[in-house]
Amino acid sequence: MAVKKLSLLGAGLIGLGLNGAAGAAQMPNYYECSGRNASLTLAIGSNAQAGILPAETTLNLRIGPKSYRFGQKEITTESTLVGDLWEVALEHIPDLYLKHATVIIPTIALGQEPVKFKSQLILTKVNTPFAPLPFEGVVNPSRYIDLNCMASMVYY
Repeated sequence: MAVKKLSLLGAGLIGLGLNGAAGAAQMPNYYECSGRNASLTLAIGSNAQAGILPAETTLNLRIGPKSYRFGQKEITTESTLVGDLWEVALEHIPDLYLKHATVIIPTIALGQEPVKFKSQLILTKVNTPFAPLPFEGVVNPSRYIDLNCMASMVYY
């Protein structure tokens, strides 16, 4: 009988320990990246709990001398096996082209310290000419910028 109680107590303590370890890992809500002539910050909002997360997701982007600021409604995301693709439209001229920027944010579980990682900023120009002849050349040329990033949890 004493062995059963001891086994149950041991299993319960191990379960609590594992639960505590799993609870220690958290998803980051703030990313800061920089690379050659480019930098970005991404703050992921909660739309719910004030004080812990920002209310709305924002992405600030600097490419060369140009700076951009995007709100939640202007940002699109797509989940992949390695993380999320965050995309914004930089410039749109109807019937000519659409320039957009995409950053790859991998899935990260934070411990006690911020996590450094490498990513890429992808700048793509989608040509949409309104012409009777088909477009010649590279249809959607892209430029890739290597980024050094830091993921962290920021309390607001």
